Amino acid sequence: MSGTVDNWPALSFLEGLRPAPDENVELALLASYSADLGSIGATLLALAGKDTDAGRGSPSDFADAVERLRGKVRIIIQRGRLAKMRRTPRIAAVLDQFVREVDFDEATHSWHPKAALVRTRSADGQTGWRLWIGSRNLTENVNRDVGLLLLSGKKRGASIPGVNDVARALAERAALKGVRPISLSKEVTKVTWCAPSGVRVERLRWSDGNGGLAPPVPPTGTDEVVVVSPFIDKTFLAQQTAQKPKSARLALLTTMREIERVGPSLAAFDDLLTLDAPDYPVGDPEPDLAVGAAKSDYYPVTDEEEEVGRGLHAKLLFVRSAQRRRLWLGSANATMRAWTGRNAEVTAELVVTESVEKGLKALLGSARLVEAPCAEYSPDAATQEEEALERARAQVAARWAVQLSFDHQDACLTHGSDLYPGGPHPDETDMLLEVGTLYGELVPWPREQITVSIGPMDPAERSEFVRLRVSHGEKGLSWLQRAPADPPFGEDRDRAAFVRFLGARGFLLWLAGLLADGGREGEGDWTNDEPRDRADPGMNPALDSALPTLEEMLAAWARDPEKFRGIERRVSQYLPAVLEEARHESPKTADMLHRFDDLWGKLRSGLGIADLKGKRP
Repeated sequence: MSGTVDNWPALSFLEGLRPAPDENVELALLASYSADLGSIGATLLALAGKDTDAGRGSPSDFADAVERLRGKVRIIIQRGRLAKMRRTPRIAAVLDQFVREVDFDEATHSWHPKAALVRTRSADGQTGWRLWIGSRNLTENVNRDVGLLLLSGKKRGASIPGVNDVARALAERAALKGVRPISLSKEVTKVTWCAPSGVRVERLRWSDGNGGLAPPVPPTGTDEVVVVSPFIDKTFLAQQTAQKPKSARLALLTTMREIERVGPSLAAFDDLLTLDAPDYPVGDPEPDLAVGAAKSDYYPVTDEEEEVGRGLHAKLLFVRSAQRRRLWLGSANATMRAWTGRNAEVTAELVVTESVEKGLKALLGSARLVEAPCAEYSPDAATQEEEALERARAQVAARWAVQLSFDHQDACLTHGSDLYPGGPHPDETDMLLEVGTLYGELVPWPREQITVSIGPMDPAERSEFVRLRVSHGEKGLSWLQRAPADPPFGEDRDRAAFVRFLGARGFLLWLAGLLADGGREGEGDWTNDEPRDRADPGMNPALDSALPTLEEMLAAWARDPEKFRGIERRVSQYLPAVLEEARHESPKTADMLHRFDDLWGKLRSGLGIADLKGKRP
C-alpha cells in the first residue's frame, strides 16, 4: 500500500518476497490459511530470485530454488486447506518438505494468519529483513487483497511493538532445525522497520487462537467508521455501531452473500456496499488432464488490459476522529471469532494520513450500493449440502493422525489416534472418505479400519502429500494433507525426482545456468512436465547448446572459487543418477554426458578440487 496516489497500487505479493539481486534468502517463514502447490512453487522461485514477471520458472530454476532453500523455508497452513492443482506436475512431490500444517479443529478455531518474515544476506554480509502482513492466501486465485510490507532500515526506521510475537509464533510452528523461536524473537526486536509513505505502525497484534483478546471499539467522538470484510457477523458489527454519534457515518463493504445471510440488522449502516465474493482454490478439481494438454487448458489466460481480481478478500477497519485516522489491516475478518482470539490471526494497527484514506475511499467507490435485506436468511438445500461437506472436511482434517510407510513399492497409510481409534472419518456415516497418492487413483477408506493401501509410489515421485476426498452422492470436496513418512524422505528423494524431471539435457542446462551465474536462462515451465523429446535423433551432442563450455567452467572458478566448489558438490551428487537416466534416453545423450563427465573430471584435477571425501581426484 502507498499514500502517494488516491487508488492503492496493485502490487504482486511475490515482489515483496523477492530478494535484491545481490541478496540471498537465509530464512523465510510464511503463514497462510490456505495454499495450493502452484503458489508454493512460485513462492520458492521468488525467494530464490528465479521467477519470471509472470511468477513462472523453468524446470532447472525450480530445481535450483529447492536446492537453495531446503531447510530455510517453511510455509505454515491450516490442516485441510491445501489445494490440489487441476494438473499436478510430478515434481510437485518434493514441495512436501516446505509445508507444515496446524491441526486446529475448525469447528472451534482456525489457523488464519497471513504473514511472511524473510531474512536476507547481501554480498557484503549485510543482514536485511522484510515483513509482510495482509489478507492474501498462498493461492493462485486473484482477489482484492490488501497487505503491508515493512523493510528493515537502520537510518530511518523505527521499532515496532509486537513484531517479536509474530516472529516467535511463526518459528514455533515452523519447527525448522537450527531456528530457535526465542532467539529469532530477540533478533527482530532489534530491527528498525521502514513503513510505506503515509503510514505509521503503532503495533502488530498476534493472536494464537486461545482467546482472551478484545476487538477494537470506536471511541466517543468518532466521525467515521468503515468496515471491509468478505465475512461478517452481527456481534462484531454491533460493537462498531454501538457508540455512533448522530453525525458519524458508518460504511460496510462486504459480499452480497454475507449481506443476505446477516440480514436486516445491516440497516444500521449509512452505506452498505458490495463486491463479488472472493475466489478460493477449487475444492473438488476435475481429474488430471491428459499429459499432452496445453498449459492454457488448466491455467486461466487473461489479457493484461483485462480487469482481474474483482472478488473481495481484503480485511480492513478504518476509524476517523477529527484529524486522527486509524486503520487495522491483516487477516482478521469482521467477526468475533477472528477478533476475540479464537482464531490465530495477525493484524497491523496503523495511523495513516489523508492520502492513504483516499485509497480506501477509491476501493469503496468501486463497489455498488445496496439496501439491507428485509427478511431473515434461510439456507437452501444446496447450501446445506455444501456446509455438510465442509464440516466433514474439517472433521477429517482435525482427526488426521496418519503415517505413511512402504511395503516394497506400495504405500500404506496407518491411522493412530487414541481419541479417534476407528480412523479419521467424519461423523456422518453416509459420507464417503477416499484417499490416494498425489498422482494415483483414490480408494475408499473403510470405517473402523486403521490401515489402508493406496497403491504403488515410484521412488522419484514419493511424497508426504496425500489426496483426500469426502463425498455424499455426486457432490464432494478434495484436498491434500501431509502424512509424515517413516522413515523420512531425504535429499536422495529430491535428486531422484529432479533427475527424472529434468532429464540429461535439462540437468546440463541447470548446470550451465549455475556456472554462468544466471547468465543462461532455463527452458520450459516447471508446472508442465509433459514428456519432451529430450534426445532429438538429429542432434549433434558436441554442438548442443545445453553443454557447458570449458570457458564457462573456468570463468565460474575465477569469479568465485567457493561458489564453484558448491557447484562441484552438486555435480558429484547428481551426475551418477543423470548418467543412469541418460542410458534410458538415447545413446547420443549418454555419449554427451560421458564427454561432459570426462571434461569435468579433468577440470577438477587441474584445479585441484577435493572430492566429497576430502581426497584429491
